[in-house]
Amino acid sequence: MSRRAADSGVVLINVLVVLAIAGGLMFLLIATQEAALDRVSRASDAAIAEQIALGAEASVVDALRRDLDEAPDLDHLQEAWARGVIQDEVILPTGKFSVQVVDLQAKFDVNQLAGASVVTLEFGRRLMRALDLPPETADQIARILGVTQGVEKLDDLGDFGVSAEALSALAPYAGALPVSGTINLNTVDPFLLAVMLQNRGQAAQLIRLRTGRGYLTLADLNEANVIRPQNSGLVSNVYLVVVQAQAGTARIKMETVVVRTNLRGVKAVDITERRFVYDRPASTDDM
Repeated sequence: MSRRAADSGVVLINVLVVLAIAGGLMFLLIATQEAALDRVSRASDAAIAEQIALGAEASVVDALRRDLDEAPDLDHLQEAWARGVIQDEVILPTGKFSVQVVDLQAKFDVNQLAGASVVTLEFGRRLMRALDLPPETADQIARILGVTQGVEKLDDLGDFGVSAEALSALAPYAGALPVSGTINLNTVDPFLLAVMLQNRGQAAQLIRLRTGRGYLTLADLNEANVIRPQNSGLVSNVYLVVVQAQAGTARIKMETVVVRTNLRGVKAVDITERRFVYDRPASTDDM
């Protein structure tokens, strides 16, 4: 091989190396730009989904505030305000969302056991027996709450020695409210209602009435010869609002605890807790 041919081969190799490096840099630049655009797109989708969720939340807050004026003496999820804001799925040009409202006063508030009366403590023991738990569990919880003056979540009692088994059994029927509240007979679970009344027949009768019309009144209790249990009522002021929203590739779940108050004629609806859970679906084919 001549020297010129050898030099030509070296030059060709150098050119190919330079082209390879340039191609790699170009690919890296394009990939970086695409990644940056993807991040911007996902951030934009997430912002839109968040605004959709906040808008849905605002609708619920507004409806609950109006209900304080229009129907303050009776609360149930068949009211006009609830039918207007609870949505299985709503399609928007920018995405979609669903709204669910949970009455947190459908359960027994364990914080009632803090400095509980004899009647409330006995109800707690009765609930434990109905759940096949030691009735002394109610006394244990009462002692804990006497020191802590309440908990934010039912599961917080586990930090003070209440067993996981007991908390799991209690979860469908008990919770921890941010404010004091009675159990709403219009949303209470049939099992818990039977424990409250200590009469399954009366509980079944009230559930039939409630199912047929969608709600109960004090007149219904009187006609059924049912004495309203202590720590029960027909109104609720603490709700959990669950909104699921999706925009583009972003999907979020927002959980909000809403508390209504009516103190000396000053009516308000406050958000005491809000939690976002973000998720990016694998595809957007179902949009």
